Amino acid sequence: MKFYLFLLFLFSPVILHAQGGDFSFGDISSAELYMKRYDKDTTADAVVLKEFGKTYIDNSQKNILVHFYHVRIKILNSHGVDKANFVIPVHQSPEGEEEVTDIKGSTFNPGAAGSRLKQKNIFRENKTRYTDLIKFTLPNVKSGSVVEVEYTISSPFIYNFREWNFQSDIPKIYSEYWARIPANLDYNISMIGYYKLTENDRSLVKDCLTTFNGGKADCTLLKLGMKDVPAFKEEKYMTAKSNFLSSVHFELSEIHRFNGSIEKVAKTWGDVDRELQTHKDFGVQLKRGEIFFSKITDTLTAGVNDEVAKAKRIYAFIQKWYKWNGYTGIFCESGIKRAFDNHGGNIGDINLSLVAALRAAGLDASSVLISTRDNGVPHDLFPVVSDFNYVLVRLNTPGAVYLLDASRLFLPFGMFPMDCINGRGRVMYENKPSEWMSVTAPAILKAMNMANLTLDSEGNITGTIVRNYEGYLALSKRQEIRGFNSTDDYIEELQSHWNEVKILGDSISNLDDPDKPLTEEIKIVLKGSNEGSADQVVFNPFFQRFIRDNPFRSAERHFPVDFGAPEELYTVLMLKYPSGYHMISSPEKAVITLPEKDAKYILDKSEFSHTLILKTVIQQTKAIYKADEYDALKELYNRIIQSQRADVILSKSS
Repeated sequence: MKFYLFLLFLFSPVILHAQGGDFSFGDISSAELYMKRYDKDTTADAVVLKEFGKTYIDNSQKNILVHFYHVRIKILNSHGVDKANFVIPVHQSPEGEEEVTDIKGSTFNPGAAGSRLKQKNIFRENKTRYTDLIKFTLPNVKSGSVVEVEYTISSPFIYNFREWNFQSDIPKIYSEYWARIPANLDYNISMIGYYKLTENDRSLVKDCLTTFNGGKADCTLLKLGMKDVPAFKEEKYMTAKSNFLSSVHFELSEIHRFNGSIEKVAKTWGDVDRELQTHKDFGVQLKRGEIFFSKITDTLTAGVNDEVAKAKRIYAFIQKWYKWNGYTGIFCESGIKRAFDNHGGNIGDINLSLVAALRAAGLDASSVLISTRDNGVPHDLFPVVSDFNYVLVRLNTPGAVYLLDASRLFLPFGMFPMDCINGRGRVMYENKPSEWMSVTAPAILKAMNMANLTLDSEGNITGTIVRNYEGYLALSKRQEIRGFNSTDDYIEELQSHWNEVKILGDSISNLDDPDKPLTEEIKIVLKGSNEGSADQVVFNPFFQRFIRDNPFRSAERHFPVDFGAPEELYTVLMLKYPSGYHMISSPEKAVITLPEKDAKYILDKSEFSHTLILKTVIQQTKAIYKADEYDALKELYNRIIQSQRADVILSKSS
């Protein structure tokens, strides 16, 4: 979920008074120039000294939306030099395009004159059909430099008011944003993130907007500031950083026309339902697709009465017929008929085709709009269709509800990519209002590694490892293996990451059958097992461990740890050794749990008849752990790693 600190500044009282706005370009202080480190974050490679932006509608340019940006950054070491690279996205559409003007940039170094950015070093690059990138790098940048940039973006899209990120991947000493909003435009204004504004001032600007027919409007001038903003550090097991980055966003709700009329811009879900049902690349495609697939599904489901069995046949057909082109989207890119003829398309083409085919067979199927984990979470307060970038298929049967995705061959019926697990999705029904549904993992992350090893009288350890993958781990492993040109290439890559073991062979079962667990059987020799002495064998029995390094390294974490799905990981090691050896030491038993037993680690040990058996269990019963559980989870991982450092030591009997 997104974390909204507060909303609707226009209706809130003045809290604090903002600082003085923009600052003089090139007026670098001695303290800034000779600054060696940032005391509030001594690990920082660079720090924003000052940042200012303002957005307003300029009457002199036919009501163009103007955004001015100015920033000064201190480069603290060689790793921070890349902060002298600037990329400015500019957008275009049939209605017009944005323009960047008045780009000004300089680099300041101790004991030297400033180096100015030259116009010839500013480049324009096309990124997509609707977006270009303005790129430039400031000259003579090195450790100790201060870089400064300002520019102006003029936009014809006057209702797309600029958002502002107070937080970035480097710390900021001060960041301030001014937004001058005409009174005839009503915005839903939201603050996202964990850090509160230190400056918040509201004032009235009289007659700031004048139209060509003589209409006038006052403006509300918001002055928002935040100081001592920590760097946002991405960690493992998190969704899109846009869900957590401290920032302010504007969503236009209503336009009050000067003739007295009111135009509602913010949609209700009823509006969205009606629009999508009649959209040529959504609802119209579904209706046409249902007719198109009717004969095909009649053939596919002939003689089958069970609804799930019917759905599985249709799902398998769509899954094999189409090849995903790598593009997401909730709308058809090619159209159902054309995508069928081409055997491929985007996510909308494939999964809307599945909805249409299921409906053609008389099944209760609907589309589900979602936003993937890397795309952020959709707005809670009002519907914004552009927030969604993916569509799944909801199948309702008398016995169960399934979420389906036919875009990838390795997806079993009832599973979808983990990147789609992002809270909830909007179900777009055919004949009733849409509604939210929870989108959670239909399977867990599950794997079991079993090693059956034998120590011979010469101190050599050989044996077999059998690895079983289920659920999402089976899916990711299939994708990994299929990413190589051959099994030999996969084994070579596996060997490069497995220093303790020499792989003699690897056989893989059920690679092309996603409905079954994926199984690997690996023949190995344990390398360097008797380096201590000729009479002693020393090795670490956790060479097949799931956790090698602690992914949680930050001192604190303000956002949840999101694994996507619960997890169960098992290892079993059985070592047979000859009567000529005896056990000197082996890992101790351990049971480590989180306070509420939402995660645990168990190490069990038994010995009999010259056989050592070690069993480990790592179990996480939740997909998401709250920020206040971070310290306990981090410590659990630390103790797992510490527990698995213990060696097995065997010595020849004298």
